[in-house]
Amino acid sequence: MAQNQQPIFQTKPPEQFVQIPINIERDSSTTRMNQTGNTNRKPNHWPTITISIIFVIIGQSIAKLLENFYYDKINRSEYNENRQNDGVWTQSLLQTVGFPLLLLPFIIFITKNKRNHHQQPPITSDSIHVKSLAVIYICIGIIMAVQGRLAAMGKLEIPFGVFTLIYTTQLFFTPIFAAFINKIKFNRWVVISVILAIITGALTLSSSFGGEPDEAEENYARGSWAALFAGICFALLLCNIQNVFDSYIFKRTESTNKKPSFASVFEVIIFSSLVATIISVVGLLIAGEQHELKREMNGFSKGKGSYVMAMVGQAVSWQVYWVGIVGLVYSVSSVLSNVISVITWPIVSVLVVIFFNFMDDEFDAFKGVALVTAVLSAAAYFFRLHKENRMAN
Repeated sequence: MAQNQQPIFQTKPPEQFVQIPINIERDSSTTRMNQTGNTNRKPNHWPTITISIIFVIIGQSIAKLLENFYYDKINRSEYNENRQNDGVWTQSLLQTVGFPLLLLPFIIFITKNKRNHHQQPPITSDSIHVKSLAVIYICIGIIMAVQGRLAAMGKLEIPFGVFTLIYTTQLFFTPIFAAFINKIKFNRWVVISVILAIITGALTLSSSFGGEPDEAEENYARGSWAALFAGICFALLLCNIQNVFDSYIFKRTESTNKKPSFASVFEVIIFSSLVATIISVVGLLIAGEQHELKREMNGFSKGKGSYVMAMVGQAVSWQVYWVGIVGLVYSVSSVLSNVISVITWPIVSVLVVIFFNFMDDEFDAFKGVALVTAVLSAAAYFFRLHKENRMAN
């Protein structure tokens, strides 16, 4: 009789936890996260968030700097109208092609997790998860490739300030998708954080970009639509990644009484990036960009070695960025992940001023205010997380 009563006592804490108004996270999935290890991984919660944010800042900053260096040194001023969008599939490919670098840490995490937990998941349940995840990873990979391609094209079609303003709309779509897909509820601190992040993104309109088109190359209609749909794709990408964690990976760990492992972050990135890489390679070959790569390398003003280092550096940096972005989704939510990604833009814009001598690009009031609003946006979200942790303890 005592053995039959034990599960009943174990289910009471989650029922009491759900009654607490934890608004920034999932409502139905909050119970799921609590049951699948959210409380168990709480000692690592803040360290994981901190490391993920550092990865986002470092990865995005280096990748954007190298992207500016690449466009600045390939002499785009010599391109004609037919070559306006040369390299867009290449840039999309660089965002995902470095995923094999994550195989080693993925294997290390998996091995460590298996040593700590000897119980294996049920075969039937595991096969269902594998089939479902395979379909979802394909969908996420398609979105990743399309988003990378659209963002790369948009920056080459319209002034970078206009692109930035339109691309910032991702912060409108992420909360909407999160509310419907992930069942997230919002409170005033999260709303304030998102609003400040939107202001931060908009204030980076004065930033410069090495591949910015001249007046003769501008195509506002095509570039604006590309920037808008790139933002929508990025928002949809983050929310689908969160859905993978909530509906599949956390359930999988629940069935084996395991703690959610950070290995799942590498799992999502590796399999999704594999699909995205295949799509980008096919797009690159169809567009004939493989011929342009040799031409670019030979004409690169800093030499072939610098060209290769710029391309490899971008591929590596984007993987660091993705580990941080997906790590934030894993630790908190898609909304915080998007907020951190956008409020990193002012840091990138300041670094571009420091390392490049683009015309009329300087540290102005817009960049200064953007840095301030970025800090306030992060502070608002972290204050809510701090309150939530105190309520849960």
